[in-house]
Amino acid sequence: MFILKWFFLIFLTFLIQTQINPFGRPLNISVVLVYFFILRTNIQQARTRVFSIVPEAKGVLFGACVGFLEDVISGSIIGPALFSKGLIGIITTIIFSDVIFKWTYLSGIIVLIIMTVMDGILVFWIRTLFENLYINKEGFAINIIFQAIINIPFGIIIRPKNL
Repeated sequence: MFILKWFFLIFLTFLIQTQINPFGRPLNISVVLVYFFILRTNIQQARTRVFSIVPEAKGVLFGACVGFLEDVISGSIIGPALFSKGLIGIITTIIFSDVIFKWTYLSGIIVLIIMTVMDGILVFWIRTLFENLYINKEGFAINIIFQAIINIPFGIIIRPKNL
């Protein structure tokens, strides 16, 4: 049941992300999905270390799988989203287990904004480096700011399971 729930959430995330473009700008809610996974599954594990797989590895694995699917769906090279979502998985796990001990609405907003911006910059940088394509930097910056603003409510709504 656990795996089916996450498959459904991944499917729903990519369905929304590919079909809804408010103001002609793309959404980046796959970052929210990785963030949600970390907060729902890894926080308690990070405190107790009950299972054999460390929380950081789970975060990287889930983030990389989501990124791989995003790369496949986008039709570009495989790797940019895989790398950035995997990095988001490990960084978010470390932040919420070793840096921020008490979750607040503001910490959720700040972390999600930073992760959204980091994801956008990494994907942009890797794609321009390896695909040799030119991307309008002003349009790119506006897209990232828009995506971060859209993701703010998720930083407020999504909270650790144990609060």
